[in-house]
Amino acid sequence: MGYNRAEMQVTFWGVRGSYPVPGPDTVRYGGHTSCVEVRSDDGGCLIMDAGTGLRALGQKLAAEQAAHSAWHYHVVLSHVHWDHIQGLPFFQPAYMPGTRISIYALRAAADELQQVISGITRHEFFPVTLQAVPADFEFHEVLPGRQLSIDDFEIRPVALNHPFGAVGYRINADGTSLSYISDTAPFTGLLHKQHFLAGPEEASDDDRKVLAGMREGLVNTLRGCDTVIFDTQFLPEEFEKFPHWGHSTPDHALDLVKGLGIRRLVLYHHAPGHSDKVMDTIEDTYRRKGNDLGIQVVVARERMTLQVGQVTDPGVGP
Repeated sequence: MGYNRAEMQVTFWGVRGSYPVPGPDTVRYGGHTSCVEVRSDDGGCLIMDAGTGLRALGQKLAAEQAAHSAWHYHVVLSHVHWDHIQGLPFFQPAYMPGTRISIYALRAAADELQQVISGITRHEFFPVTLQAVPADFEFHEVLPGRQLSIDDFEIRPVALNHPFGAVGYRINADGTSLSYISDTAPFTGLLHKQHFLAGPEEASDDDRKVLAGMREGLVNTLRGCDTVIFDTQFLPEEFEKFPHWGHSTPDHALDLVKGLGIRRLVLYHHAPGHSDKVMDTIEDTYRRKGNDLGIQVVVARERMTLQVGQVTDPGVGP
């Protein structure tokens, strides 16, 4: 499969966090939840997260697949919260014979990964169970620090600070690198564990040591990366109200990546209540802050495509 590129390419199919909000107030940035397509120059494909944006991506992939007898998709999950898996039952290639789908994720605290994914297609909730679709599913557990090789990609998982755990990924291919960091809170003040918090909790000394280690691990993973996609759901004033929800601000992201040799930071996992007008303000504010640090700041939009490693490319899409 030829794509006439020299570098890795990333396309955004869902850019929201929490729940989908397509509508008149989100037309330009998009309202679907997390889903990103990564392509290598040779046509290798990774699907990062499986929110509602997966439906439109699946329609595109199904059209490509129609000319072939078999296809293998790799769905790499940051975690199994609802907004990152709710597109799976609507992934059109799953209903096409000859399809093979490998899903990679942390194992949830109480369930095996396959049970978590299968649960959203139980017969009480959905007319076709996971076991009834023509596609063959495989489930692979991800462990932070244990490298994966998928198609043309070398992938390094890293632990993030989020309720029940989440994992980010550095993806190396075509002589360049991309990191996908969603979802995560900052690494100061509060350590997320295997439960949701009702409110802020003071970190213990042991918690602070764990947080410092997580931050160091993420910094080392991101160092020298070309493009970093980062969970920046909250504005600073919103984070002050909800520091226990497990998300970051653009300021947290910039503070983390500055001085690491990162060329581009992509703001991602937008709050569902942020309209196009609010997103315009965020883009203007943080583009200027990024310029001051020598970092190109881009706000993710649905259908936006970026060439990873290509300095002159500002991002293209409808």
